[in-house]
Amino acid sequence: MQKYFLAIILAIAVFVVIVTGPAVRLYTDLLWFRSLGYGTIFSTILITRVSIGLLLGVIFFALVYGNLWYARRIAPVSPVSIVDNELLERGFRIARRALGLLFFIGSMVVAALVGLEAATHWEKWLAFFNPTLFGSADPVFNRDIGFYVFRLPFLQYIYYWLFFALVVSTVAAAAVHYTSRAIVAFGNRLEVMPGAKAHLSVLIAAMFFLKAWGYRLDMYNLLVARGSLFDGAGYTEMYAHLPALWILLVAAVIGGILVLLGMKRRGIVYAGAGVAGLFGLSLLAGTFYPAAVQQFSVAPNELEKQTPFVERAIAATREAYGLTEVTAVPFAAEPSLTVSQIEANSGTIENIRLWDQDHLLAAYAQIQTIQQYYVFKDVDVDRYWLDSRGGSGKHYRQVWLSARELNQSLLPRQSQTWINKHLTYTHGYGFCMSPVNEVSAEGLPDFFVYDIPPKAKVEMPMEKMGVYFGESTDMYALVDTSAAEFDYPAGTETQHTTYQESGGVGIGTFFRKLLFSVRFSDLNILLNENLKPKSRVLYQREIGERVKVLFPFLELDQDPYLVTVGGNLYWMWDAYTTTSSYPYSKHVQVWSSDCNYIRNSVKLVINAYTGRVDAYVIQKPLKDPLIETYQKIFPGVFKPLSEMPEELKFHIRYPEDLFRIQTAVFSRYHMNDPTVFYNNSDLWDVPGRAELITVGGGSLPMDPYYVIMKLPDGTKEEFILMTPYIRAGKFNMVSWMCARCDEPGYGKLVLYQFPKDTNVFGPQQIAARARQDTVISEQLTLWSQQGSEVGSGNLLVIPIESSLLYVMPVYLQSTSTKIPELKRVIVVLGNKVAMAQTLGEALAAVVGSPVATAPSSGTQPPASGKPKLQGALPGLPAARVSEEVTRMVNQAVSQHTKAQEAQRNGDWAGYGEQMKALKQTLKDLQSKAK
Repeated sequence: MQKYFLAIILAIAVFVVIVTGPAVRLYTDLLWFRSLGYGTIFSTILITRVSIGLLLGVIFFALVYGNLWYARRIAPVSPVSIVDNELLERGFRIARRALGLLFFIGSMVVAALVGLEAATHWEKWLAFFNPTLFGSADPVFNRDIGFYVFRLPFLQYIYYWLFFALVVSTVAAAAVHYTSRAIVAFGNRLEVMPGAKAHLSVLIAAMFFLKAWGYRLDMYNLLVARGSLFDGAGYTEMYAHLPALWILLVAAVIGGILVLLGMKRRGIVYAGAGVAGLFGLSLLAGTFYPAAVQQFSVAPNELEKQTPFVERAIAATREAYGLTEVTAVPFAAEPSLTVSQIEANSGTIENIRLWDQDHLLAAYAQIQTIQQYYVFKDVDVDRYWLDSRGGSGKHYRQVWLSARELNQSLLPRQSQTWINKHLTYTHGYGFCMSPVNEVSAEGLPDFFVYDIPPKAKVEMPMEKMGVYFGESTDMYALVDTSAAEFDYPAGTETQHTTYQESGGVGIGTFFRKLLFSVRFSDLNILLNENLKPKSRVLYQREIGERVKVLFPFLELDQDPYLVTVGGNLYWMWDAYTTTSSYPYSKHVQVWSSDCNYIRNSVKLVINAYTGRVDAYVIQKPLKDPLIETYQKIFPGVFKPLSEMPEELKFHIRYPEDLFRIQTAVFSRYHMNDPTVFYNNSDLWDVPGRAELITVGGGSLPMDPYYVIMKLPDGTKEEFILMTPYIRAGKFNMVSWMCARCDEPGYGKLVLYQFPKDTNVFGPQQIAARARQDTVISEQLTLWSQQGSEVGSGNLLVIPIESSLLYVMPVYLQSTSTKIPELKRVIVVLGNKVAMAQTLGEALAAVVGSPVATAPSSGTQPPASGKPKLQGALPGLPAARVSEEVTRMVNQAVSQHTKAQEAQRNGDWAGYGEQMKALKQTLKDLQSKAK
């Protein structure tokens, strides 16, 4: 009996899934949007999609079926000889009715498909009816930019939609007229019955008139067309294409009139003349004439002809990409630094990034996952004010963070049960934090926050450390149930918890259980006995999916980053508004599409415990009409930045993807002079990745990187995002650009340009020099022979005062353990190259004098309490030594470096002198150690 009962339940479930699946999905989506407070987005999009789908579907049906019905209505009566038999007459009537029903059903099906397709254009519809003025007009038609961004895309869609509907209607009507013998071919002559001719003439004339409107829209599209020299209308477009479009517009109107005049005349001469005339003119005026102008007028005098249009393209592109306010500052790029300059920039030195993302993530995965089911998906860089060791207040520190997420697929096979996946192992726990530059004695990361439950070496509040929503969390979870929910491992014991928030959707009733059983195609939800009246279901927990479902009209940065504030964990994510309809602006490929306008107008904050999503609008440094339109469309959805908590606002940063796009565009569009722009005589490029092992960096461009530093003209350290520029086709640097991330200068772009008569080595050249250094080369060869994998982090260019310091970490990785260890640091300053165990030693070698450094934070967790970070330059030495010993060590490094340099130059006398001095220094150091 129980088997039959289960079979009946299973059959009902299958039926429900097949029949009501889409409705259930729609309703549970509504519940999900409402649970997050974004029901407005769901209802607005749904109502708009249904409205536009029904409206255009009904119009399409009316056009197609109406023309089919009219064509059948005016069809000539069949000869009597065909229907003189009563039986044949009855069959003929049945066939006509069946054919009419077929036309009706066919028109309904096609109209439904057209309506579904039209519903996907809901965003164009809403933007059309909620435009925002840009406050600037295009230089050709003097229309506000908002017309091209909000109006033109929808008008273009309506034009193509109407043309398609008319073509289908005309073809369908012609087919009916032909089968009913209203259109008959006699040899080379075509006879059309007057009624059919009038019907088809009206349809064809409508297409002519519609085509005239299309030519008018094409005039506006000239301003957003792609070009080889620049995007937008150039000389040929303005003086050949534009007049041609006016000619074709008039020709299309005349063609439509000719078709209508031909209704009362025999034959199709008028209609044929209209079609042939328009086709001929489109070839002559629309194709051959512009090609001739380009070939014989523009090409021989391109610079002169295109100069005013190049100026338009430069101005529009800079405006569209937020590059109008770039501040250019001269930078001397001097080849040396003094000890006093380094000490004056200690805040910059102590935040030089030695751990790169890939190697650090590998280290996290090996030493901090704790259990096999935990994963670190990514590490994110940020800045915090942290206590200093010497008790001298807080220091501005750059750190790496990563959330410890739980991946149910990594549970032991015997633990891969439904209960474990959805009720027990529901979330990750805690995070790791490590400074960007500190290294343990073993060459491993030195942690500020580590282990489970999290332990901290710095003052860091920790309350709700459960990671229910993250970058790897993709399974739905049932919380607040009677089942024990795993929180984290505690030695040999297991710590359990109960979800304490109201996130997710209630699932305590039988109806809700049934709904989510259908949505997830999982009967266990309906049958499980652990669910209580207050139980909730958390789904769409992967933050990428979560945000894209909530805000399908926004583009997202590739990298959300973790923030800890007030004992809670948050994901912060930069979102963009984009369009490809900005006149004269350069198109670039962004994500899966292209655009020629972008603004970072939305900062998203996702609570890692509750899943709550807040969207804050930031109109700094530039205003964005697109986000203002979205605020009209979805009132109450976006919050002003002033409502963001100050603790979170502190962690806002300039987004990498936006900066990457801006620097790529600016590499060419920094040229103001049209002549220089045309000749590409000052074209820049972002350098390729510079690594020690793969000299040249391959084809991938160097990623922008965050740095805490004092700008050359600044008074204090600040968090910036920067990238160097090289001359296109060369490897030497010409400038570097930064985006400021801290207030009050947030969003300001600064360009530091080198003297044109100064040759400055670029990152790839520096990597090559380091590779060719005999000391470094010998050491790398020795490590490789010992069976270790040698790798390097990306070379970083660190501006200090008016000089450039190049820093590259070197890692060793065992082929068995796969744990990267930071063993050496390469520093290059001017013509000096040094590799040492610590950054401080390498700095001392290239500066030529000892550099005062401070001890690191140590390698072992404290026995009790939370010690404060000490010293001005943490992480530079590897152990605690006195100032005198530090001075002697730096002196020894300097002497060894000078000896190696003398050896390379063939200065054997200098080599002997330095080696003798080194020997004495080592003896003195040995005596100190005793």
